[in-house]
Amino acid sequence: MTKEVWGTFSVKDHLDPRAFVAEVMLYDRLVIPVPPDDDERLRWETNQWDPKRLEALLKILGDRAYPVPWDTARQAKWKARYEAGSDVAQAAGDWAFAATRTELTEKLPRHVTGIQVVTHYDSVADMTRELGIRERGAEPMPVYGGAVLAILGQEFFVPDDPRWSHADLLKQAVELSSERTAGRKRAAFWRWQREFFDDKGITDQHAVQAAVEEMQDLLEDQKADILRKGIRTGSQFAFLAGSLTVGVLGGPLSLLGIGGAFLSIGQFVADKLLEDPPDLEKKPAALVRDIRKHFGWR
Repeated sequence: MTKEVWGTFSVKDHLDPRAFVAEVMLYDRLVIPVPPDDDERLRWETNQWDPKRLEALLKILGDRAYPVPWDTARQAKWKARYEAGSDVAQAAGDWAFAATRTELTEKLPRHVTGIQVVTHYDSVADMTRELGIRERGAEPMPVYGGAVLAILGQEFFVPDDPRWSHADLLKQAVELSSERTAGRKRAAFWRWQREFFDDKGITDQHAVQAAVEEMQDLLEDQKADILRKGIRTGSQFAFLAGSLTVGVLGGPLSLLGIGGAFLSIGQFVADKLLEDPPDLEKKPAALVRDIRKHFGWR
């Protein structure tokens, strides 16, 4: 059975002018909070979270969306998490919405097997605050239980035609990404990423070079399929952070980019991610999508 990769979102991610257009190209399904009743819907309207817009987008997404009622039980768990991170919350109000996305990774869903839920961030700033990511600098590379922080970067194409409305772009993205061929190629790429994060044989720069070359080949295969459709597209970038179990990493710091693929091992540390490494079923831990390159990718 092919393992699906689902991305989680916050109560206001649908307000983005291009909401879900890029994300539906990355994930098999989108886990999206929805108001469960009239009272919660009124609260969303008061907060200007526009539930009508959300309903319209969910209709376009169809079964590519997995709506989750943002009920009192989930809100209570979110509140506890938010208050526990009050120092971060005071420093950045948007952290509250990042916490919402993380809350949706819990218990999703019991009746489905073979899924991997990835916390999705809309900005590098959100992800670095949430996970405590910072550049290592001159400090020794910390290794927790044999694990270090690895960041994978990828360039990917999304429908991008200024003549089209947001709804039209989303419809096109759903159609493109839902085709069987596209699904298989997306699954192959995610499968490679899982195998990479589970690999204990990354011990030198040669192994890193081979990994990036393989990742680039998979990306080129995906891009070629989209380009054959003759649809106007634009480039975006996705960064996946997770803990990587390694042997004795010899040689210089592993930082390598080839074409649309980028890999960093040990250049950054993540306080919250590595102090308690997630189990293999939850790797990798987080993904951020942006229109620019980051993390030293040139």
